[in-house]
Amino acid sequence: MSFLDFDKIMYHPENILAIKEHSAIFPVHATISLGNFCNHRCLWCTAYEYQLDKSSLIDMERLLSFLEKAKERGLKAVTYVGNGEPTAYPKFKELVTRISKLGIEQGMFTNGYLLNRYEEDILNYFTWIRISLDAGSTALHNKMHDVNNHFDKVINNTKNIIEHRIDHTPTVGIQYAVHHENIDDLYASARISKEIGADYFSVKPVFNRGGVGENIEKNNLTFNDITPVVEKIKEQFLSNSFDVFYRPHQILSHEQEKTIYHYKKCVAGIFNVNIYEDDRIIYCGPHRISVGSIKDPLETIEKNILELSDKLDLKQCPAGCRYHSLNNLLDDILLPEKAEKERHVNFI
Repeated sequence: MSFLDFDKIMYHPENILAIKEHSAIFPVHATISLGNFCNHRCLWCTAYEYQLDKSSLIDMERLLSFLEKAKERGLKAVTYVGNGEPTAYPKFKELVTRISKLGIEQGMFTNGYLLNRYEEDILNYFTWIRISLDAGSTALHNKMHDVNNHFDKVINNTKNIIEHRIDHTPTVGIQYAVHHENIDDLYASARISKEIGADYFSVKPVFNRGGVGENIEKNNLTFNDITPVVEKIKEQFLSNSFDVFYRPHQILSHEQEKTIYHYKKCVAGIFNVNIYEDDRIIYCGPHRISVGSIKDPLETIEKNILELSDKLDLKQCPAGCRYHSLNNLLDDILLPEKAEKERHVNFI
């Protein structure tokens, strides 16, 4: 089992049972957008349009109050992602310290440029971090992230955390959003990631939504363009201490501009919700359908999650959704007669 696979839902049988019994429950995990300011301007950024209006920050005390109550109802972990760079949040240090004291695990997607400000906090309080690198050289990083020579600092910041961690905590990964304008650096980025001691390298396509088509051309890469490079990376660098993650269904879905699914409803929101800097709680990022706010009673949010799961129109889902695998897995678990026929489940 990998920490990027959805098999780990087996450790949360109460949520699986709630889905089976059609009962309300609070999700195990929440992603949090702390604010909409970012010091990078990635050319495919899906949040760029939300950064144009005005600077917006989540209220720390209101968030902490919500998370404390949510923990009592089943929340176990949070990941900082969202419409801006998490480490640019002015109260980042205080926030992560206090969330740690609540007993909630923490992870983060980051562009890595400000990690040196919070190295001690990350080492003390985080389970994992993932760096969005998307290049293997300064020149291409400048172009893809629209920055001025940040690449070396990002690499050094990441390397310092790796060298100073204890017992391989936090886990440190590198993510590469691959596009036809940066695929030539994919191999070099993987090599650098291995050299600095990262735990894994994750490859996903730049999806043709958000700023794509405005700030950068629509991605024209196909499965046959990306897969040979990933296979070479695996052949050269895969080891017991360095993994390579690649979800072919995302590439194929991007190429076909649709996800081929067999399940009848999405239950991802019963495991994860998204908290935005304006207090909204979103069931699904691409759909941007709210199930409440952090000011609302948790019972209301849970009820709204359950109801939306029943009526969400899967035909409107974007290609390559990361929760496709989770929904397939839950479909097998909750429809055993179907699994017995298709998976031969009794032949172990």
